[in-house]
Amino acid sequence: MKKLLFLLVALVTFQGNAQTAQPATLYGAVAYDIPSKYIKNNIRVSVSVPMGYDPKANTKYPVLYVLDSFYSFPLMHEMHKMMAGEIEPAIIVGIGDDRMSLPEWIITRYPILSYDNVAYEDSFHVANLLRGAPVKLHSGDGALYYDAIKKEVIPFIEATYKTNGDRGLTGHSLSSLFASHVLFKDPGYFSKIGINSAPLFVNDDETMRLEKAFYDSKKSLTGKVFISASSLEGKNLFEKRALNLANALKSRNYPGLTVKHHIFQDESHVSEIGALTGKILYFFYGLPVDRSLGKGHKADK
Repeated sequence: MKKLLFLLVALVTFQGNAQTAQPATLYGAVAYDIPSKYIKNNIRVSVSVPMGYDPKANTKYPVLYVLDSFYSFPLMHEMHKMMAGEIEPAIIVGIGDDRMSLPEWIITRYPILSYDNVAYEDSFHVANLLRGAPVKLHSGDGALYYDAIKKEVIPFIEATYKTNGDRGLTGHSLSSLFASHVLFKDPGYFSKIGINSAPLFVNDDETMRLEKAFYDSKKSLTGKVFISASSLEGKNLFEKRALNLANALKSRNYPGLTVKHHIFQDESHVSEIGALTGKILYFFYGLPVDRSLGKGHKADK
């Protein structure tokens, strides 16, 4: 009898501890696959709406389009929720697929986020980021990808959600090099641009030539531009060039343009991603509120 009781208890305990793995999801986020005739593939789009969003209400929201959704959208989605009250509510749209391995992500993002075909960069990426894997990379499809974003992704978002026409675009690393091209090639379409740890050295510093040509064209820039780098990335490769771009834009004295430049100390090319997420959200959408914590607590005397 005692043996039978022991077996029953053991069975119940085992069943109580047995769990079935379930796919984890980002609470409050949804995703779509948008067919694109420009890149001849689907574009994965993830959407995060602000708390209290009501599709039947008249309230409309700005939209921040976040490139490299593979890693950036989950961070932006969660930080946007945590910063409610400190920032203006916005719709966050991640562009890019997260349903793949890291090498697959590197291979698929590289052609579409690069505007120029640069053979040296192609071979450098294979040798360093892919550890000499037997693949070939071909850069230069950025213009097609931008057409897909502007003519297919954004119209879908603006037809589906309550948007107010205020668009932002931010990226990191290669996707921020893409954003720097958008800044000068389609000025005004986005009122906010984030250029974070961009490899501005690509194609012999082409971004700086774009900036100079844009200024010489006598066109104007308005809105907000956030430019950042990290202290551990390499002073010449990233930090110096981020400063050069920021200083160039500031020196032009464009009416209505606000440029913020920031260096993340003791951060690497990848570890800065978490730090810049909150920083860029506040720069783009910050509210004039007291952001301190603990005032009034007896320990704060």
